[in-house]
Amino acid sequence: MFFLKYLPTQSLLMNYREHFPAGSEPQISSQLEMLRKASLLLRDLDDFFREHDLSLTRFLILVILDGAHEGLQHSQIVDRIDVSSPVISRSLGALVSDGLVEVITDAENKRHKLNRLSDEGRARLQALMRGYYEILLRE
Repeated sequence: MFFLKYLPTQSLLMNYREHFPAGSEPQISSQLEMLRKASLLLRDLDDFFREHDLSLTRFLILVILDGAHEGLQHSQIVDRIDVSSPVISRSLGALVSDGLVEVITDAENKRHKLNRLSDEGRARLQALMRGYYEILLRE
């Protein structure tokens, strides 16, 4: 992931003018501004979750599982988050080790496992939400 700390100047953009259609400079500048804001937001979120011994991926897994009271299979979590299956596996393993997620194994089919938010995980998630939304709502 990259972070766009400074926006290119208008004169720098004009140096690349032949690469984009005439009249699109304002839109390009606007999109770059959006990328800069997103970069700063992601950095703030990463710092927030690091302070709470989490990552954005682990937080998103907790949020997804909070909405699935019966639990979700690994593949269902992968479908809902744009992260690779191995990353989800490692993140789930850490969440299980931390007691935030519990794995429920089907008694009849041992291969069928559901991941569910534990009571501790639900409490931890609720404790994080205020700070999370404060970051999202900053101007």
